[in-house]
Parts: sequence; C-alpha cells; structure tokens
Amino acid sequence: MGGIGIDRTRLTLLVLFLAIALGGFAATNPGILAPANLISMAVFAVEIGILALGQTFVICGGDGGVDLSVGAIAALSQVLLGIVLAHHLPWPLAVAVALLAGLVMGLANGLAYAILRIPAIIVTLATMFAFYGLALVLTGGINIDLTASPRPFLAIGQGNVAGLPFQVLLIYIPAFLLCAWLQLFTAYGRRLYLTGTNDLAARLAGIRVGRIRCLTFVLAGLLAGLAGAVSAARLGTARPDAAETGNLLSIAIVVLGGADIFGGDGSVVGSALATIVIAVVDYGLSYNNFNPIYQAGVIGVILIASVTAQNLARLGARG
Repeated sequence: MGGIGIDRTRLTLLVLFLAIALGGFAATNPGILAPANLISMAVFAVEIGILALGQTFVICGGDGGVDLSVGAIAALSQVLLGIVLAHHLPWPLAVAVALLAGLVMGLANGLAYAILRIPAIIVTLATMFAFYGLALVLTGGINIDLTASPRPFLAIGQGNVAGLPFQVLLIYIPAFLLCAWLQLFTAYGRRLYLTGTNDLAARLAGIRVGRIRCLTFVLAGLLAGLAGAVSAARLGTARPDAAETGNLLSIAIVVLGGADIFGGDGSVVGSALATIVIAVVDYGLSYNNFNPIYQAGVIGVILIASVTAQNLARLGARG
C-alpha cells in the first residue's frame, strides 16, 4: 500500500536487510547479540530516529521538500539548553527552552518557504549555516560541560526503566506513536498526503497547501529540539557541532523507509524500521572494527540496493 500508509514491499525488504545485516555480524562475532550491545544499538538509533520522524513529514509534503537544517536545529537547541543549565536554572526549563527553540527555528523555515516562496532546500541550507554559526558564537566553539547537571536531566539520556533505556521507552516510542497517529489517522495526515501527491488537487479541495507544508517544518524543528535535548543528556555535554551527520542521514533514512523524495509517499513506520537498519549496520561495522572511512559508503550501498530492489519488484508486478 502506498501513500501515507505502509508500503509492505519496502517493509519486507527492510526486514530482510535487517536480518541479513544482524545475521552477518553475528556470524562474524556472536557477541554482538549480547543484550548490552543490542541496547547500545537502540540508544544510538534514538536521536537520529527522532530527526528522521520529523524529516518524514517534510518529505511527504512534496514540492521537493527536504530539511537540511535538522541537525543544526538540534545543535543550537542543545546549546541553548546548556546555557540555561549553566546558569543553574531548573532542568525542566532548560528542556522546554530546547523544545521551544526547535519549534521556533522550524517555524522560521516554514514561513520562509510558505510565505517568501523560497525553495525548501535553499531555505534550510541557509538556516543550517546560520544555526550552526549561532551555536558557535554562543559557545565560542567550546563544548558546555553538563556532567554536573541534575540527575533527573542526565537520566533522560543515561537512565533506564525496567532494564530498557529511558530515551527508547519514554521518549522515542511515544514520539513515534504520536507521529504515526498524526500521519495515518488524522485529517492533517490525509491532507498532507494529498498535498504531497498533487498540490493542485489539494488547493481545489480547499486545502491550504502552504499552511500544511509550513507545519511539517514546525514538526521537524520541534523533534530536532527534542533530539538535541536527548543527545545533551546522553553525552553530558552541549556541542555547537552536534548532529552534523543528522542533516543528510535523516533524509537517507526516510528514503530508505519508502518515502518518495518528490512527496506524497512514505510513512513514519517505514522511517522507524529504516532507522533500526541503519543503527544495526553502523554499530555492527564499528563492533567488527570496520574502517570508519567506508561506513558511510556501506549505508549508501544499502540505500541504493533497497530502492533498486523495490523498483524491480514493482516492475515485476506490472509485468
């Protein structure tokens, strides 16, 4: 099923890739299946997975929409969080500042796209540089040490609940479920799908296309702020260069998960499964001492292979 529903062909391919990757790594080094390693994979997946959830909405909105600034939003949000904590203000306020900052930065992207009619790739490329630059200015290029922060804050990224990482159980899963509900079961999700598929038809149906797409950037910004807060708690530091790989990796995950880069297709379910695949591959390569220089290339090969396999399956079905 296409659209904002679940593409079963893509999900089947992702499960196959996941089984091959995990089985291959386990055959080389069975220790990778130890609970501690599986938990480490899950922790690694949370932050990039949150970024990918927001990116899914932007890409599904169509018009070639992508957000190249999500990593920069995460970085600036965690820097602002770090500044608040450095002034010994309550940690819930610091987290709220990070979320609000992400939302505001996402809104700036959305308004520039919807009102000023600047292509999304140009808007977010510009704000990526601007947000990273502001983070560097605010910190002087020096990381903010958060290791002495209140324990409840650090527990967001370092704690566990019933043996499972806090950020997986109480942050990523609820965020995923909320995004899935929003995309698959609400009027906004249906309007987003129609907008991404055919914006002219959407306009004729009375849908405010600009508003729909602007909201996707707001969602992406809010989730990026959340990812920045989780990252700061996990590492005990606020870095002005945080999540640099998140800008492009989140796009790769969404496409790997079945989204059409031109919009109107894909789901957060596919993005979540693709996040797991990427997390397993990245962790497995590191665990087996694979040269880091080639890790990005392996992820690229998986992306190309997945898209090619699905295209061949579609051609076979039509034939």
